[in-house]
Amino acid sequence: MNVFSFMQIRLVLLLIIFLSFKINAQKHVHFCGNISSLCSKDATIDLTFSTQFPDSIETYDALFIFSSAESILTESNIKEILEFLEAGKGVYIGSENWPLQAESKQLTNLFYSKETWGNFSTTEATTNSKSFIADEKKIDAGNSTVAFPLDYRLKVEAWVDDEPLILSGKWLNGRILIDGGYSRFYCTNNEQANAEMLKTFIDFLLYD
Repeated sequence: MNVFSFMQIRLVLLLIIFLSFKINAQKHVHFCGNISSLCSKDATIDLTFSTQFPDSIETYDALFIFSSAESILTESNIKEILEFLEAGKGVYIGSENWPLQAESKQLTNLFYSKETWGNFSTTEATTNSKSFIADEKKIDAGNSTVAFPLDYRLKVEAWVDDEPLILSGKWLNGRILIDGGYSRFYCTNNEQANAEMLKTFIDFLLYD
């Protein structure tokens, strides 16, 4: 291989790396709902927050919905979420012990005809074998968690007291994450491991 060909290959590789970085850096993620206590710092993505459902979600690549006591979702918003998933994007559906379950119940009843249940005081969960979070590892479950029923369309990523706490799946062309313990992401619980787990959740919903 002559020097000129080597330089050409090197330039092409550099261009690919640059374009890949640029594409990843342009990912847009939105957190909405009960967000007042959340902590998140990720400089590699464009992360925005709102207590209400945004006017439009078309420009986002992933949507995180943290359930509140009274749902912020209208029928029009639910239609937007379905179109969002149809476009191959990712949706996180987070809940906690009652009453922080309103949006979660709306969406999971629509998708799976099931909803979260229970009130688990166990603060430690265990990831499933070959989970995208970590392989059979103890993680923070949250302060007051709820479980979600088993469903053949969903993979259990983590268990609390032998019940499903975090589940993943596909809906339409997109990805779904159901989480029954989002209080682990509160600032008062903001351990490095939890920040890394949130980053893992974001990556799961953003990338194939």
